[in-house]
Amino acid sequence: MPGKTLFFVRHGEAGYNLLDRVNSHPEVKNDLTVTGREQATCCRAALASAGIEAIYCSELPRARQTAEIINQAFGVPVVVDRLINETGAFAFEGLPCAAWHRAQVPDRLRAVVPGCESFEEMKSRLLKFLDRLREIPQQRILVVSHEEPIQVLLGALECLPDELARSRAISHCMPISMEI
Repeated sequence: MPGKTLFFVRHGEAGYNLLDRVNSHPEVKNDLTVTGREQATCCRAALASAGIEAIYCSELPRARQTAEIINQAFGVPVVVDRLINETGAFAFEGLPCAAWHRAQVPDRLRAVVPGCESFEEMKSRLLKFLDRLREIPQQRILVVSHEEPIQVLLGALECLPDELARSRAISHCMPISMEI
């Protein structure tokens, strides 16, 4: 019996991407740019024949907007799930990404930064999400999330060391499929 096919998509370009700013609070308005909407539309076309049966997205507006645009090809319910939210860099909200990265030096995988989610906390919630996907009846599932969560999800599915998984570049709205 064939397994499930997961399609992972990083959200389209958003305003904070252009500003290189941290955004991990779902309440912060950080919408897709015109380019981000175009990316999501191209992604929809690329996935049009994929037979998507379920769509999961993070709570953040940029992921929700991307999922809604892609879903115009499928018309399935979009499940918003906090387990696939961006890494919780809450204490750095709105600050330059470089400040968040500096706070994690010398070891991004083991850093514990006050007011922020650790890598292990993020990985734990993402593994719970994968377990949930294994239990649902749908076989062709789209996951719209963010760069770091997608790196971790793919790494877990491929049994990669965390450092190697985190080094993978995840482009905006470029689908990555994987059988599980």
